[in-house]
Amino acid sequence: MFTLSNLRLPAIGIALTFLAACATPQKQCIARETAEYRAVTAQIEELEETLERGYALHRQTVPFTEARICRVTGNEPYLCPRTRFHTIETPVSVDMDDTRKKLARLKVQRIKLAPAAATAREACIRAYPE
Repeated sequence: MFTLSNLRLPAIGIALTFLAACATPQKQCIARETAEYRAVTAQIEELEETLERGYALHRQTVPFTEARICRVTGNEPYLCPRTRFHTIETPVSVDMDDTRKKLARLKVQRIKLAPAAATAREACIRAYPE
């Protein structure tokens, strides 16, 4: 079954991986130790947006080729295509009652995860002071 959270989580994970590579050890630790809490929070935000809109958004990344002219010093210009990507958003109907139930479950889960995330964050700050 298609769910919006299935699309967002991989994208979030990829973005966090790139950010973590540039982050300080403290920020890397916090990102690693609070990943589940932040993922649940992101799902909650997405479901709240869905309920507010009245429909979900299916996001699809589509490649396209961009034609460019390249030059090498002293040589003739030549065509050098480059693959780029853009995201298409399509409205998708959802069962609003089911979405509300899922949102309620995720809010309970986030409450349960919050103390461990806060403790882990403090431990990372102590372990890697900046």
